[in-house]
Amino acid sequence: MNRERPYRRRVLGAISAIALAWPLTALAGIERTPHNLTATGPGQFRGGPSASLCTFCHVPHNAKATRALWNHELPAQTYTLYQSSTLEAQLQQPTGSSRLCLSCHDGTIALGALAQHPEPLLGRLTGTTVVGTDLSDDHPISFLYDQALLARRPGLADPATLPRQVKLDDTGQMQCTSCHDPHTDRYPKFMVMDGTYSGLCIACHRLPLWQESVHATIPGTSRIGQPLPGLGFGTVAENGCSSCHQSHNAAHPIRLLRGVSEGATCMACHGGQVAQKDLRSDFAKPSAHRIDAYVGIHDPAENPLSMPLHVECVDCHNPHEARADRIIGQVPGPLTGVSGVDITGGFRSNANFEYEVCLKCHASESPSPVVFRVDDITNVRLKINPSNVSFHPIAASGKNPMIRGLLPGWTAASLITCTNCHNSDTMAPVSTGSAGPHGSIYRPILLREYRIDGSPSSESFQLYALCYNCHDRTVLLSDASGFPHKLHVQDQQ
Repeated sequence: MNRERPYRRRVLGAISAIALAWPLTALAGIERTPHNLTATGPGQFRGGPSASLCTFCHVPHNAKATRALWNHELPAQTYTLYQSSTLEAQLQQPTGSSRLCLSCHDGTIALGALAQHPEPLLGRLTGTTVVGTDLSDDHPISFLYDQALLARRPGLADPATLPRQVKLDDTGQMQCTSCHDPHTDRYPKFMVMDGTYSGLCIACHRLPLWQESVHATIPGTSRIGQPLPGLGFGTVAENGCSSCHQSHNAAHPIRLLRGVSEGATCMACHGGQVAQKDLRSDFAKPSAHRIDAYVGIHDPAENPLSMPLHVECVDCHNPHEARADRIIGQVPGPLTGVSGVDITGGFRSNANFEYEVCLKCHASESPSPVVFRVDDITNVRLKINPSNVSFHPIAASGKNPMIRGLLPGWTAASLITCTNCHNSDTMAPVSTGSAGPHGSIYRPILLREYRIDGSPSSESFQLYALCYNCHDRTVLLSDASGFPHKLHVQDQQ
């Protein structure tokens, strides 16, 4: 008994020291932040001269019947929660520390509304830190982050491997305090980790190929002298996820986009402000993929075989996986991670070839408003099918091993892509504009001119420049060539 007492004194003494040290450490951190609501605080909101630093949140006696010895009035609001077709978490009304945070940050209760020692000088919180009662434009909170969620959403990190700074509450739920530490602003916005290069986001979101993607690695800076979209860092790579997404008060609630639409989010950089090519000029051309005509129709969970026809940036580009490289015979880097339709008409969650991305829309039977067709077949999948007697070699090499009249660089075994013909007109003969079928002065989004209206016309290099991008005009129109092109194209026009 006597031997136990000194041991117990040492243990209790150590516990007391830890208990005293933590508040002092927290105190040193809070006093320099906007959470210091005393008369000497550095922020916009300040209480009277008798206000105590900690009592705006905590009180040692007669606290609210909740956690953390809470001193502030609690909200009785019913919040509008985040919704998305890709949301797998089961959300509920805010609980735990999130409810405590919202007692100030929903903007409905005065900052000075305290159970003990109220501060009548302090009214409701105002400004950008107010999230309101509509949480549909904010990152989800108060949901169980467990193995079951991971099984439903494989793009998340295993909760057992989260960094020590990213804490779930004692029930395993993701809360405001998983991302924000209210006691210190060592990192901007009270974040628990450095947000540079998406550091905090990728603690939970482990998207395949993100770390290799162009948006995660490109050192792009503003070309017009204005701040980049995001957390305020100098390059696109440093801003990372925040270049496109906004955790609170997002302009486009679904998927928390910074822009009012998916197109607007992309154009914040690709409209000449950051990216080298200004896509606005291409989309304004007479023939273009009219992304401005379709807003909010695309959905990541959609099935190309049944979706309504539309075209938005993310129908062709996956911003989390897009790369800058182009590997011949495979899906080009800018289209990496995009769904498609294969040559048999089957759905592919990840397209293997460029044409599979195009077939998501161009394998339909809808009539074409810009192209005159004698056969009236508009389903491109049927037209390029290797089982046809003849076809352009997109899905397979051509059937004629003896084909003549190809320009250097092309052979009978060559494969071409959709964008060999359908591309920006400024890509030829030298690249002065963007690559890809965004828009062209030649219908239907052609790299070079090609007469398509079916009317008789005199042959010229310019009129059929698209064909002569691969085929030798001199050979094709020669009397000795054995081809009927001279008769049909030149003689009979």
